[in-house]
Amino acid sequence: MEAFFSALTAKLQEIAQAWPNADDKKRLLLANELLELRQLSDQVVDRWLLFEEALSQVINTLKEEMHGVKQPQPAVHPLCQEEDPAAGSADHPAGGQVVLHPHLHMYRKGEGFYHLRLYQDARRCFADLLQQSPDWEIGRLYYAYSLLFCEERGEAMKEFRLLSRSASSPKVAAISYNAIGCLLAEEAQWLEAGQAFQAALHAFPGYAEAKFNLALCCLQDGEAKEALEAVESYLQQVHDDWEAEMIWLRAAMQLVANGNGTEMVPPARLQTPAKHLDSRTLQEMASMYEAKGQLHRAQLCYVYLREQLPREGWVYQGLAWTTWLIAGTRKALPLIKKAVSLSPDNLDFHFTYGWMLLFDGLVEQAVAVFHFILRKQADHRLAQSGLVAAYERLGETDSAKEIAERFVAEADPYLRSLGYYHLGRLAVIQEDWKLADQYFQQVAGEERLFREVPLYRSLCAAKLGKPAGEGMLFLDPIPT
Repeated sequence: MEAFFSALTAKLQEIAQAWPNADDKKRLLLANELLELRQLSDQVVDRWLLFEEALSQVINTLKEEMHGVKQPQPAVHPLCQEEDPAAGSADHPAGGQVVLHPHLHMYRKGEGFYHLRLYQDARRCFADLLQQSPDWEIGRLYYAYSLLFCEERGEAMKEFRLLSRSASSPKVAAISYNAIGCLLAEEAQWLEAGQAFQAALHAFPGYAEAKFNLALCCLQDGEAKEALEAVESYLQQVHDDWEAEMIWLRAAMQLVANGNGTEMVPPARLQTPAKHLDSRTLQEMASMYEAKGQLHRAQLCYVYLREQLPREGWVYQGLAWTTWLIAGTRKALPLIKKAVSLSPDNLDFHFTYGWMLLFDGLVEQAVAVFHFILRKQADHRLAQSGLVAAYERLGETDSAKEIAERFVAEADPYLRSLGYYHLGRLAVIQEDWKLADQYFQQVAGEERLFREVPLYRSLCAAKLGKPAGEGMLFLDPIPT
């Protein structure tokens, strides 16, 4: 059998490869061959369904002979017999009790089409089944999923809603609520989707898939704390799901950014970087550690990532940046050069290289790098900001001020604050303390991104003879 299907697959590939360069006559022959393959495939499916029905009949006959009673094959997917409805999914609907039903052959035929992914045929079979037996919950669940995969989303939603309200089986109700939540989430209706996932868990508290979906939904809706609670419960059941670990890490980073993540205790697998973790999990861990200022742990994440992804420039970029912050330029430069060599078109990597040169005192070389970036992309904000810092060091304050004033004219609050921050530093260099303080005041709301601002304002207050902090609650107008 394996050789038979391998030969069919090889023939199909041969047609696909020959088609682009074939003339009209040759394409007609290829099309006929493709039609023959389609007809052969249909024959295989029909014969398999006949065999499946015959197999079920023989099994039932043997059971009757063994037990002396007539007991049809349970009309339920095997996964439905498990305690946890999480075994059910879009590919394998599950739920409910074992059902004995006189229309078993209709169910089995529809189930066969469904698992062969012939959803149009499955939809017709289950529609016929429900005409005869409208209360058959498992059949209706298959029907709803068949509608969904036939892109009849509205009708599928109606069926899932009907099952969620009427199903006697907690598993069927939970799976239906979960499907409703997925459909709502695809429309970015996060609040309503979250409520559907909660209803699924209310119907069946052990439904791991609904816990995962609820966590993802809360994260998308900005509810980081609720996302953490849901995904931690999920990870107690499923211990090595990298997608769930990423949800935990992203929720944790949201809390850290809001100043609420200091007391978090990560799940056991995420408490320290480890080689066995998935590369995507390690990448998220590195971002979280960087956000929390735990540079050595972030650096270790990138070390393990380099072992897994030795040809990825962003890995060397991350390793270079953390190494630079920990150990300085000499150890970091070879790493950032490697990142640039792997991804020569990534201008952010070039910027990191220039920034390291700048802070190592190689200002002219840094300026050359920033100009190279701006020739490639004239509005590269990092390169423009790097030039301001470089001109400041070279004493070319007019050139630095000209670039900084471009930021002030931007609509984006962060870019405006960055411009005022640069102008404030330039005013400090010129010892215009009042003007410098007025510029730093305009950074209000973005102080967490410019942590030196309170220090500069204290310096300005001291130079102006004011007590530290005086006037820091009021915004003085910038002179024009």
